[in-house]
Amino acid sequence: MSKQELNAESLELIITESEISEFGAHIDSPDIIGQPRAIRALKMGTEMRGRGYNVFVTGLPGTGRTSAIRKILAALKPKQGSPLEDVVYVYNFDDPDAPKVLYLEKGKGRLFKREIHDLVEKLKTALRTRIESDEVKERRNGLVRTVEEQENLVITDLEARFRKEGFQIIQIREQEKETTDLKPIIEGKAIDFDELQEQAARGDITDQQWEKLREAYFRLMDELKKQFEELHSGRIALDKEIETLKAEVLQPVIDEAIDNIATDYRSASVEAYLDSLRNDLRSHTYLFLRERGEEDDGPFPALIRYGVNVIVDNGTTETVPVIFENHPTYSNLFGVIESRFDLGGEGGTTFMMIKSGSLIRARGGFIVLNAHDLLQEEGVWEHLKRALQTGEVEIQGPEGGITLQHTVLKPKAISIDTKVILTGTENLYDLLYGQDMDFAKHFKITAEFDSVMERTAENCGRYIGFANMICDDESLREIARSGMAAIIEYGIKLSEQRDRLSTRFSLIADLIREADYWSGKLGKKDIDREAVARALEERKFLWNLPEEKMTEMILSGEMLLQLEGNAVGKVNGLAVHDRGYYAYGLPTVISASAAPGSEGIINIEREVGLSGEIHDKWLLIIEGFLRRTYAREIPLSIYANICFEQSYSEIDGDSASSTEVYALLSAIGEIPLRQDIAVTGSVNQLGQLQPVGGISEKIEGFFNICRQTGLSGSQGVIIPAINQNNLMLSDEVCDVVRNGSFHVWSVDTVGEGMELLTGLEEGKRNKKGIYPPESINGKVARRLKEMADLVKNYSS
Repeated sequence: MSKQELNAESLELIITESEISEFGAHIDSPDIIGQPRAIRALKMGTEMRGRGYNVFVTGLPGTGRTSAIRKILAALKPKQGSPLEDVVYVYNFDDPDAPKVLYLEKGKGRLFKREIHDLVEKLKTALRTRIESDEVKERRNGLVRTVEEQENLVITDLEARFRKEGFQIIQIREQEKETTDLKPIIEGKAIDFDELQEQAARGDITDQQWEKLREAYFRLMDELKKQFEELHSGRIALDKEIETLKAEVLQPVIDEAIDNIATDYRSASVEAYLDSLRNDLRSHTYLFLRERGEEDDGPFPALIRYGVNVIVDNGTTETVPVIFENHPTYSNLFGVIESRFDLGGEGGTTFMMIKSGSLIRARGGFIVLNAHDLLQEEGVWEHLKRALQTGEVEIQGPEGGITLQHTVLKPKAISIDTKVILTGTENLYDLLYGQDMDFAKHFKITAEFDSVMERTAENCGRYIGFANMICDDESLREIARSGMAAIIEYGIKLSEQRDRLSTRFSLIADLIREADYWSGKLGKKDIDREAVARALEERKFLWNLPEEKMTEMILSGEMLLQLEGNAVGKVNGLAVHDRGYYAYGLPTVISASAAPGSEGIINIEREVGLSGEIHDKWLLIIEGFLRRTYAREIPLSIYANICFEQSYSEIDGDSASSTEVYALLSAIGEIPLRQDIAVTGSVNQLGQLQPVGGISEKIEGFFNICRQTGLSGSQGVIIPAINQNNLMLSDEVCDVVRNGSFHVWSVDTVGEGMELLTGLEEGKRNKKGIYPPESINGKVARRLKEMADLVKNYSS
């Protein structure tokens, strides 16, 4: 295909109301539209049970990723052979710092908690009632009497023996504390040792008597201490006997209650816990007899050891658990052990303060995470991989590294059978796949959501069904056929391909809502083409302030732009600025200079750090094009500069590479270029033009500048021929093209573009390999030969 001027019909895109009527025959119930590949991958990933078959979902926002995930997961049934479970933490009586985890049948977590709570409350009442019975009181009093009688006998014997040796046992009370001591008896009277020492000093008693009394005192005190220790041991034994009595009295109540609980559970781990609970209750009956208001030792109630912490409750869950975790912090995802601090800063925790994370609550089901958000949280990605590898989650302390001096809990790990679905961009997927060797092992399924689908009658019918669904669900106005046509046109423009439709349905839905708003403002009963056009125009107005400012700079002459005449080494290129909802094109001047030298082509943007890697690559491709076309028999001896004039931000991409070639060929051959034409397109080393994005916005951007400065009738844009399928210009541009006041040309090669820009023939080599001297190639080749000779002569 050679260069050609395109007519208005090839530039415009119109969906007629009659076509809408035809599409209506294909209206289907709104489903997941245009994503058969992604849906197949999602279904495979959600239905396969092997380890590692987690899913990474890629695609642009608004393509229906989340809706598709919700719809597919909602249709799943709980896996046969893998029933849902409740998960509870209980006290570990053997190792209090390592709470035990129990797995119970679905719905039995709360029941187990309630039954253990009722058991404790029952024991509080039963123990006090039985302990206060006459029979138990008599048995207890009998034990006490026996010990007291033995104590009285011992003390009576001590007093008698000590009196024979001249000492009396006395009780001394100091600061509410009572101690036992001995006093010597002198002449029938007990006196203090201080007084006795004064008597010895006065000579009332001899030194031998003083030393004898001192020796006897210490000997008898040792004996007294020994006897009292034995009495204390007897009291300890009495306490144990009383506790044994209490346990004996309470044993039937404990056994009956625990046996009743055990009948509801057929788990070895639950049976083991109940046995440990039974033994602990026997040895801690005193905890149930404390007086009301009596303070606990520590920040937590003593009976908290008999609590049950339900961290996963599936009692009301009838479908597969599905959790969309929108804030995947460590605590939210894996759980946390909370803590309590008093006013003095002292902290503590118990197993009842263990909180589960969403990865645990989704056991037996699915958790959906945004990969970008996940990777923003320090350490979370590595912990997630470890959990997927081991099939377990260890709940740890709070984020931030707070360490409690009193208690550091290490709960038993919780087993998980949770599938992870990550959503993210293709670039993020490629990054993880290339940089993390574990990624492919854990995410074996990729569901790729396409941003476009074929423009078929069936898919257009589905568009209509989707639009109607939005209106029904949100109580919007009905969409007229003209409005539906405009909406489908918008979907085609979003795809940037005339034979495709965009699948970014969130953007389609936004347009429908805004068109409904403006339909009301315009006093319309339904959403017609005018309402849709007004919505798009208002959206443009809200978002195009930068475009207006740049246009003002061009029109005022602040930014230099020549729209008529000819110039050497200068051409008008086109750039697109994308602001999300709104993209616009503007012309930008690209200039080139050339002289003899060996430096090659210098990219000024690269020299000052304003050039991206892709743009740098295409400069090398341009050098390859020059060598292939002109320097097969001579060295390429050139020192050339290429510059984006009045551009002070980073330049990247390849869409201006043809523009740079045009400017460079003009500078080398000193060939004037038309300044009333703007150009765009990527080029390869063969000189072939390749497609670029934003083609419609680029043309409209140049047209708007030309319109505001005054259309000359000769102005236009050169585009790659392969971009014709991407053309969807506004009605205004198409009308002006139709009357011949503006032009759009398509070309396949750099040579064809140069012919339009110069009015000269490209020129083909003759049998001797020489270009016609007055052709474009002839002028460039001759000048390059002159440069090579100059460099050679200068070097010699």
